[in-house]
Amino acid sequence: MGGKRMSSQNNSKHSDNFKGKIIQTGIAAGTLLFIFSWLAYTFRFSRLDPASPVLFLHQSAVIQNIIAFCFIILISIVLSLLYYALLGKGKPFITGIVFGAVLFWLLFSFISHSMLNLITVFCLLICYSVFISTSISWVYERRR
Repeated sequence: MGGKRMSSQNNSKHSDNFKGKIIQTGIAAGTLLFIFSWLAYTFRFSRLDPASPVLFLHQSAVIQNIIAFCFIILISIVLSLLYYALLGKGKPFITGIVFGAVLFWLLFSFISHSMLNLITVFCLLICYSVFISTSISWVYERRR
């Protein structure tokens, strides 16, 4: 009886640690996406400002960027958890590319349709989603 309770507690700790790793993956992916999209916007490879979801706040640019950074990280955590729940057992590279293409398709109507902008945003989203997929796959394999 005591062994079952101990095993149950170990599984619970293992599960919490695993969820923590997925959340860490989301934070890292969101941070990288924000940095690289900000660089692409700054060097005019993209017209998509990473702070564009919060431009309506009429705050200073620094505060807008901080809020956008937190927003992107929150979305990345949710996407990481969704990826694990829906696609966690698939082939990480292929499912990551498909996941990135779906994200691009969802954002397509909100971005400028210049060729350089489309290519930049597509590449950023593919790299972002492949990072999430391979990281979650690696953590999943290490867990087993």
